[in-house]
Amino acid sequence: MTPLQLEELKEKNPAMSLNDMVHELVLQEIISFRAAPGTRLSESGIAQELGVSRSPVKSALDRLAERKFVRVQSSRYYVAEFDEQEYREICDFNMMVEPYATSKAALHATPEQLSELYELAYELRDIYDEASRSGAHFSYSRILETEIRFHLGIVRASGNRLLTQLYEERRHEIWRYRGYLLYSRPEGFFDTCDTDHVLICDLLKLRDDELAAAIARRHLHVSRDGIERYELLSNHPKM
Repeated sequence: MTPLQLEELKEKNPAMSLNDMVHELVLQEIISFRAAPGTRLSESGIAQELGVSRSPVKSALDRLAERKFVRVQSSRYYVAEFDEQEYREICDFNMMVEPYATSKAALHATPEQLSELYELAYELRDIYDEASRSGAHFSYSRILETEIRFHLGIVRASGNRLLTQLYEERRHEIWRYRGYLLYSRPEGFFDTCDTDHVLICDLLKLRDDELAAAIARRHLHVSRDGIERYELLSNHPKM
């Protein structure tokens, strides 16, 4: 984390408080696995990195502890390890929400929304192709950021405001677990994940709500089955 990141966030969100900005930056460190489970988070270290006082850092860490992204031990903060029960509950929530949202998006997505989703789908296809060629050295965060935008775009295109609100409120928890497979992936994983996004867009364009939901459900199973098959949940990511 750097003061430049703080300035960029302030430019994008001028109404955001300093406490909220620090919270967002530390959260992104956790979601992107730049701070892996078990890593100690130093108040003074983060404050020095960002060029701020310790007060907004402590506020951010306390909020993250309330949300279970951070644990507190002996008055020190650590990135929380993964919890198997929470993982399974997140998977169940996601399996209920996304296929339903995809079926509704097939009926309600506007041309503008569909165009944006296609753009993201093609971008993901290219990123996965590049990742497959690059192997283990490919930057995980590029995939995660685009995946989040695509799936959130699907939910928004459903036209259901309550569903969108619920998904947005939980998106960081959802993607911390789903993103784990991308970060700690088995060999050859990228070869299997580069086509579903465009296919989903094609089905949205055809207004085929049932098949779109079925493909979305299969797409989610890839992440869930991959994590469980390779027992990634029980192993900490390597820095």
